[in-house]
Amino acid sequence: MELGRLTQLEVDVEELAARVARLEGAPVRVRQDGESYAPPRAVDGQGWVEARPRRAPAAPAVAPAAAAPATPPPSLRERMGLDAGDPLEDLFGGRVLAWVGGLAVLLGLLFLLAIAISSGWLGEGARTALAGLASAGLLLGGTWLHERRMRADAARAATAAGLAGLFATLTVATRVYALLPVTAGLALALLVGALATALAIRWDSRGVAALGILGAVAAPLLVDAGYAPGTLALLFAALAAAAGVLLWRRWDWLGPIAFVLAAPQWISYLFDGATPLSATLTLVSFGALGVMLAVGHDVRMRASELRSQPALLLALNALVLAVAGWFAFEDLGDLTAGRAWLAALAVAHLAVGLGGRRLARVSHELQLFALALGIVLADVAFALTAHGWTLALGWSVAGVAFAVLQRRVGVRGRDGAFVQGGLGAHLALALVQALVVAEPVQALGDGAELSAAGAASITMLAAACLTAGRIVDARATTWRAVLDATGVAAVALLAALLLDGSALLLAWLGEGIVLAQIARRHKDRIAAGGALAFMALLALHALAFDAPPSSLASGLTAPRDAVEALGAVALLGLLAAAWLPQLAPQMRQELRASVAVTLLYLASVLVVTPFAGGEALDGALLDAQQQGQLALSVLWALVGLAALVTGLRRDERALRLGALALLGVTVAKVFLVDLATLTSVYRVGSFVALGLLLLAGAFAWQRLRPWTDERSEDGEVDLERRVDGEGGLQ
Repeated sequence: MELGRLTQLEVDVEELAARVARLEGAPVRVRQDGESYAPPRAVDGQGWVEARPRRAPAAPAVAPAAAAPATPPPSLRERMGLDAGDPLEDLFGGRVLAWVGGLAVLLGLLFLLAIAISSGWLGEGARTALAGLASAGLLLGGTWLHERRMRADAARAATAAGLAGLFATLTVATRVYALLPVTAGLALALLVGALATALAIRWDSRGVAALGILGAVAAPLLVDAGYAPGTLALLFAALAAAAGVLLWRRWDWLGPIAFVLAAPQWISYLFDGATPLSATLTLVSFGALGVMLAVGHDVRMRASELRSQPALLLALNALVLAVAGWFAFEDLGDLTAGRAWLAALAVAHLAVGLGGRRLARVSHELQLFALALGIVLADVAFALTAHGWTLALGWSVAGVAFAVLQRRVGVRGRDGAFVQGGLGAHLALALVQALVVAEPVQALGDGAELSAAGAASITMLAAACLTAGRIVDARATTWRAVLDATGVAAVALLAALLLDGSALLLAWLGEGIVLAQIARRHKDRIAAGGALAFMALLALHALAFDAPPSSLASGLTAPRDAVEALGAVALLGLLAAAWLPQLAPQMRQELRASVAVTLLYLASVLVVTPFAGGEALDGALLDAQQQGQLALSVLWALVGLAALVTGLRRDERALRLGALALLGVTVAKVFLVDLATLTSVYRVGSFVALGLLLLAGAFAWQRLRPWTDERSEDGEVDLERRVDGEGGLQ
C-alpha cells in the first residue's frame, strides 16, 4: 500500500517536471510502467524522448521493456472525461458566473434583511434565523464541495457568500434586534472570522478573501447597523480576519480595500457617543490592525526591503490615527488627551524605529520608515503643544541632533538620505518659525521694535546652523555651505533688526573681518564667501541709505554717515585683499579694484556736496550745482589721468584699462550731461579742462607705454621699450 502511494507520488512529480520542461523547451524525464528513466539523449517531434531505463531503488525487479516513445500523461480534465474547451469560455462559464452568482446571493440576503426590517414581514427572530440558516447552508455546501475535490469556482463563491452573510446576520442579530448579547455576537463573529481566514489560506483563494472577508467588513455599513460598541466589535473581528489572511498571503490588494471600508466606520464611532476611554481603545485596536494590514506579511517573512504599497498604507494608517484622534478628543473637549495621543503615537513609531535592531523580523527599511513617521508625528505633537520661540528652540536642537547623526552615518545610502532629510526639514522649520515670530519685513519696513521672542528665535536659528555646519561630515560640502550661509544670514538679519546707524555698520564690519580671518587661517572658502557677502551688504546699505546714487547730483545729507559706510566697505575690501588671495589668486586684483571704485565714489559725493548746499562762489543754487558737476568732471578726469600714468609706469594692464574706462565715462558725462545742463561758461570750462587732461593722458601714453610699435615706410616693425624717464632704450 505504501509502495503504491510512493509510486503515485513519483508519477505526479514526473508529470509536473515534464510539463515545466515542455514550457521551457528543455529535455524531460519520463516514466513508464513504474520505471524511472535517466535524462533523455534525443527529442522527437512531439517533445517526448526515448530514454534508457533505470531501475527504481525501492521497486521490485521487473523485466526490461522495449524502449518506446513515451506519451504524455492524461491531464485532470482528460481523466474526468472533459473536453479541452475554450479558455475564454471556461473563464466566463466557470469563474465569472460562479462569483457573480455568489455576489448576487450575498446581496439578496442583505436585501432580504433590509426589506424585512422595513416591511415587518417576519418577526425579528424569524427573519434573522432565516438569513443565518441560508448563510450557513451556503458555507457548509461550498466547503463540502471543495473538500470533496470538486474544486470549482462555484464552491468557493458559495463559501464566500455564506461567510459574508453570517457576518451580516450576526451584525443584525446583535446590533439591530439585540437577539444576542454583545459578548455572544462577538464570540460568534470571531469564530466566523477565524473560519474565513483558515479557508482563504487553506484554499489559497482570493475570492473567499474578497467576497467573504471584505463582505464581512462592509456588512455593518450595508445593513445600516449604526455605530455602537457591539457593531464596532463585529467590525474588529472581520478586519482581524483580513489581517490574518494578509499575515500568510501577500495579497496587497486586500489591505487597502479592507482599511478603506473599515476606517470610516470606526471613525464615525469616535464622533458618535464615544468616551475618552472608548475612543482610546478604538484608536489603539484599529491602529494595530492597520499596521498588520500594512506590513504584517513582510514582517512575518522577514522581508529585506519595504515595498511601496505597504509603506503607503502604513503612512496612511498613521495619518488617519493622528487626525482622527486629535479631532475626536477635541470634540470631547479634552485637548490634553489629544496631545497625549499624538505623543504616544509618535513614541510607538519611534520605538519601532530605534528598537528595530533588536527585533529580528523588522527590516532596516521598515525601521527607517517607522522612525520617519515617528519624527513627523513628534513634530506635529510638539507644534500643537509649544508656541513662539520654544518651537524654534526645539526644531533647532533637533537639527543639530540630525547633524550629529549625519556625521556618524555619512552622506550615502538610505541612512544618509534619511538623516539629511531630517536635518534640512527641522532647520527649515526653525527658519520659518523664526521669520514668523520676528516679522523681519514689518520690523525693517515700519521701524517696529523687535520682540524678545523674535530675537531669541533668530539667535537659536543662527547658532543651530553654524553649529550643525561644524558637525556635519566634511565630505558634505554642499550642506556645510548651506548651513553656514543660513547661519551668517541669520546673524546679519539679527544685527539689522537690533541695531541701526553706526552700530549696525560696525557690527557688519566686525562679522566680515572675523569671517575673513577664519578664511585666512583655515583656508575656508565658505568663510571667505561670507566675508565678501558682508562687504556687499555694507555696500548695499551705503547705496540705499547713506550715499545713494542721487547724491552725485544733489550731494549728501549726512556726509559723516556716508564716510562711515563707504569707509567700512573700503576697509573690509582691503583686509580681504590681503587675506583671501591664497584661496583665489585673482581675487586680490578684483578686491583692490572694488576698493578703488568705493573710494572714488566717496570722493565724488563729497566733492559735489559743498556746491549742492549753495556754498559756491556766486551763492546761486543753480550755479552752485553746475560748479559741482564741473568739479566732478574734473575730479574724474584727474583720477583717470593719474591712474593711467601709474599703470604705465608700473606696467599694470588692469590699472591702465580701468583708467581708460574712467576717462571714457568722463567723456560721456561731459558730452551727454554737462553739454545739456551746464550754462555756456561752465560748459566751456568743462570741455577745456577735459580736453587738456585728455591731451596730457595721450602724451603720457606715448611716452610711458611699455611697448612702442613704430612702422617704417617699408612696413617693417621696430619694437622699443623704455626703461627710464630719460628716453634710454633697452
